[in-house]
Amino acid sequence: MFTKLNRVNATWRFDRRCSRRSHLLISALVFSLGSIFASVAWSFSPDEDLTARAAVLMDAATGKILYQKDSDLRLPPASTTKVMTAILTLESGRKLTDTFTVSKTATRVPATKLYLRPGQSLTIEDLLYAIMLSSANDASMVLAEGIGGSVEHFAELMTKRAHELGAANSHFANPHGLTAADHFSSARDLAVLFRYAMKNPTFREIVQTKISSVSSNTTVKSKTVARRISVRNHNRLLWNFDGAIGGKTGYTLAAQKCFVGAVERNGHTLIVAILGARDQWGDTKRLLEYGFDNYENLKAAPQPDGKAAPTEPASIRPEGVSALMVAPRESSRGQPVNGYVLQLGTFRERERAESLLKQLSDKGWAGFVEKILLSEGETAYRVRFGPYAELLVAQQTAQEILQKSGYQALIMPFMASRESGGEPS
Repeated sequence: MFTKLNRVNATWRFDRRCSRRSHLLISALVFSLGSIFASVAWSFSPDEDLTARAAVLMDAATGKILYQKDSDLRLPPASTTKVMTAILTLESGRKLTDTFTVSKTATRVPATKLYLRPGQSLTIEDLLYAIMLSSANDASMVLAEGIGGSVEHFAELMTKRAHELGAANSHFANPHGLTAADHFSSARDLAVLFRYAMKNPTFREIVQTKISSVSSNTTVKSKTVARRISVRNHNRLLWNFDGAIGGKTGYTLAAQKCFVGAVERNGHTLIVAILGARDQWGDTKRLLEYGFDNYENLKAAPQPDGKAAPTEPASIRPEGVSALMVAPRESSRGQPVNGYVLQLGTFRERERAESLLKQLSDKGWAGFVEKILLSEGETAYRVRFGPYAELLVAQQTAQEILQKSGYQALIMPFMASRESGGEPS
């Protein structure tokens, strides 16, 4: 009896010792695995979860690629094309208050569009809001015809400027992104172009606007008939993703779902570009969360494709180069130019214009806020620096502002007597 009981107790003690040892071994194993996972979690690649054919995650501050999937693959970009359309428009030297008339050709382009009618006129500013918020293809055509003289010439200028900015795998056949055989871009190129565009205050203000309206005017029997059109931003991140500061969507049957945009968190700004996706928003959010969660490790790691981060492209072109950036020797009214000013943005709110002016004035550049009249009695405020008697001085100052503050300036003609419609305030 006692022998049997002793055997039972001995067995129980042995099992207990084994159990304790097992627990210790399991605990040690779990701790080790946890340490391993913690050390390599940042290197996890989201490839397996992405539906996109190509994608890029870029650090906006440096241009470094933090993640890439077939980043240089040439694919149809759909309406993300309009980022380049906006860049070329903003660098055209034309005022945002200038108006273009809608042609029959522009109205015949397929949707998405505002359903503009021939003979209507819109300001460049309203056309930019239309293409970047509502992705209006007809508004893109109006800009192309107004600035380039023809869609074909405008597309040539788009391609040329894109290559100057480092987007070597891009070729544009139109300003809207509808499918064409020789119309393509890449995820890397889209990220490069969007990073560049976001340095323009006007572009930045437009793409972070959720809802706005544009005005078109039609002359009927010497009477001007105004029409207001509501435009809503297609970028869902502005409504449901923390830190979203702008972007551009795109979709065609050939391109599938596309997106390029920027998000800012904890002092870091990431740019994401997606091409050929089935789940555009899922892919976008997954990449952004991956980037922010692992930012420091990704920042320190080599670029995933082994290429060096892109150098900053030149934004101010030297005099004599055929370019839209540099203002002409004559104003649009045929008056001789007495000097040049640098324009860094046009804002609907005076406070935002004055804030930008103060920011740059504190760094030593003398400027002013100019009040301008828009359609239907509305006002806007543009930030200008100068004037400068010589174009070279204006170019050098613009380059200095870009390098030291990150803001891209337009070089504009300046008359001794200010243009009507604009006054310092």
